[in-house]
Amino acid sequence: MIETALSQELQARRVLRALVALALAQVVFGIWPVVGKLVLPYLPARALVGTRVCLAGPLLFFATRPWRSAMTRREVFSCAWLSLLGVVANQALFIEGLARSTPINAAVLGCLIPCYTLLIAVVLRQERYDPRRMVGVLLALAGALWLVGAERLDFGVDRLWGNLALCANTLLYSFYLVLSRPLVAKHGALAVTGWTFGWSALEVLPFSLPALLLVDWRALPIGVWGGIAYIVLGASVAAYLLNAYGLRFVSASTVAVFVYLQPLVTGVAAGRVLGLRPGWQVLTAAGLIFCGVAVTAWRRK
Repeated sequence: MIETALSQELQARRVLRALVALALAQVVFGIWPVVGKLVLPYLPARALVGTRVCLAGPLLFFATRPWRSAMTRREVFSCAWLSLLGVVANQALFIEGLARSTPINAAVLGCLIPCYTLLIAVVLRQERYDPRRMVGVLLALAGALWLVGAERLDFGVDRLWGNLALCANTLLYSFYLVLSRPLVAKHGALAVTGWTFGWSALEVLPFSLPALLLVDWRALPIGVWGGIAYIVLGASVAAYLLNAYGLRFVSASTVAVFVYLQPLVTGVAAGRVLGLRPGWQVLTAAGLIFCGVAVTAWRRK
């Protein structure tokens, strides 16, 4: 009995740490669209993708040391496919979409991730349909849409391709969350993240190398270099490690639902940049988002 109680307490602590890590990851991710929008006038989208992945990939690879895991050759090559979904194509579509669309659109369309993830996980029979968790998803979605204002979405012709790229980005990331979970459960989140980002540095080169060679790196302002450092070290290395840790202890759809914190962070960050103060809409939306996350993450004992 005592051993069982201690085991349950240890598991509860691990889940709590995982939820805190997921929340911190969303703070970092939420600031990233605002920083990216400021960097894009100086660094083309393909060059920014290459810079982020080529620098973050090796850093994460050597930080996690995935070669120490017991992965088979087949599993290592499976990480290459996961890399295309969750890193290379995902980031290429997001940054290309951000360049052609707006941070508001990116925040709203990012709310599709939990819906896609839950659907994919149920279809692939990794998770059971749970009405309670669906209520949490819908509650958080309502908060996210209320925060950014769905009526403010710009779906004009000039934004069409950017919005489509952002939609595709969310779909690929949802597949990544679901398909990576078996490997994460077997070998650990750090090993999978390390191999995934290790592959990404190689896979992104054909897409981004021509753009990287055209950039006049010496002419970039110091502020842009600071933005690049944040994107690489914060929104890539730190955020993915935090997300990977969370995926180790909670379900894929629970990880995905934390994306609803991103519009809140993005709205506050964009407000700071624009000199706007968060109003009652932000506070109300924050309450809905946190309630939705709590309902979805809560587990019956």
